[in-house]
Amino acid sequence: MLTKKEISESLSLSCVESYFLAWLKRYYNVRNLYGNSFVSLGQVFDDFAHGATYQNYCYIPRLQDVAEEYGIVEHEFINCSAQNAIEIIKEQDENQLCMIRVNGAFFLGFKRSSWREDHYVCVDKELKWINEYPLSEGEFEKEQFCKIFDGAVLKYSIKDKEIIPPDFSTDGLKNQCFTMDDLPHSLRDMESAIGVLRVTRKRLEKYYWENVTICSVLRDENRLLDKLYFDVHLRHLKENAGEVIDRKKVYGELKEKLEFIIQAERRISEILK
Repeated sequence: MLTKKEISESLSLSCVESYFLAWLKRYYNVRNLYGNSFVSLGQVFDDFAHGATYQNYCYIPRLQDVAEEYGIVEHEFINCSAQNAIEIIKEQDENQLCMIRVNGAFFLGFKRSSWREDHYVCVDKELKWINEYPLSEGEFEKEQFCKIFDGAVLKYSIKDKEIIPPDFSTDGLKNQCFTMDDLPHSLRDMESAIGVLRVTRKRLEKYYWENVTICSVLRDENRLLDKLYFDVHLRHLKENAGEVIDRKKVYGELKEKLEFIIQAERRISEILK
């Protein structure tokens, strides 16, 4: 069974991707996949200014899809009854990753629920489970399993651990356009945009681990993105609680800090050229 630590360390954008990366890391250098994670600064902010949502952000390929496209893994999606699901789960190989889709009943008793309707939890052959959000674990009784099961089992298997996907980040970084025509209009959407950038830039920091200069620049950028993310998150919570937020002041401060991020990525672009 995956551990909470393994899941919390996954640089993921969804629950399935989180379990997948934690599992694959046991058998494969997941850093090889991060070359498929680049999206430009301008695109991210523009996307969230025009209706994108964090839980359904589709402009970065999910890494489980990248790994399958290049033949590193294969998956099986099985629509079935709860009873059949239990049989499938108990027959899983030791090296496979097995997940089930759960319904809203799974979240009864939690203070938080998933962002997406199609939420998955990881389950082993003893019906022990671990959940990415909120991070939690337990063991299903058969009756409980039948109540929370939402009709689908998802299994991943290793296919070829020697394959390294091509690099799609370097050209993107070298040719990035640094104009940002629009910023998200709400603190919620700004938080989501920065959240996507945090994940992608932390992946890039690991991807370029051999280039000390680029890693140093990305490390500084990621520290600032972390600070920005938690600052905007806190302001968003205060706004939701009814506190009046000086949006003009907030956005003015954000633009100043985003200029540092732009300059950091300009430097990376120059180094790569």
